[in-house]
Amino acid sequence: MSNATIHNPYFSNKKIDYVYKADINVYGKFLSGILILKKIADNKHRIVFTSQFGNTFFDIEIENNRHTVNTIVPELNRKIILNTLLKDFSLLIRENSEVIEKYSNVSYEVLKSPFNEFSNYYFYKMPEFILHRVVHATKRKEKLNIRFEEITKDQIAKKIFIDHYTIKLNIELNLLKN
Repeated sequence: MSNATIHNPYFSNKKIDYVYKADINVYGKFLSGILILKKIADNKHRIVFTSQFGNTFFDIEIENNRHTVNTIVPELNRKIILNTLLKDFSLLIRENSEVIEKYSNVSYEVLKSPFNEFSNYYFYKMPEFILHRVVHATKRKEKLNIRFEEITKDQIAKKIFIDHYTIKLNIELNLLKN
C-alpha cells in the first residue's frame, strides 16, 4: 500500500472560514460557543473557540505536528485536556495520511493510517466515497470517534461529533456559516 494516501477534504480550503456552534462537555462542565477553523497556510490551521459574548476559551494554531497556544482559559489549560484537544483537532484537520491497510464492504471502504503508537481508521461511505468517520484506536479498542454528517456538495460537514471513550470529553459542532 505504499504510495496510497488518505485525503480528508474537510477544512482544507483557505478561502473558507469554517464557523460552527460548538458544545463541549468536559468532565461534567459544559461550554457552549462559536468555534472557528481557518486554514491559514498549506499545513497550518488556526482554531478559535469563543463564548457567544466574545470571551475566548482557546486560540490555537496547529502546523504539522507542532502547535502554538495563543490563549486558553485556566479550566481547559490542564495537561490531559489540552493535549486531548490538540490531538482531536490535529486529527480533524489532517488532510493527508499514508495508507497502510485497506478494507472494504458494500457500505464502507476503510483506510488505516499509522499515528504514533495508535492507528486511525478512515471510513468512506460507498459508492460516493465520502469521508464519514475517523476512528482513533489501539489494536484492541477505540479511543476516539469523529463523525461527519450532512456533507454539502462543497465538502463541508454541517455536523461533526467527537466522542471519547477513555475520558469524559464530547464535542458537538453544528455549522453556522461557510
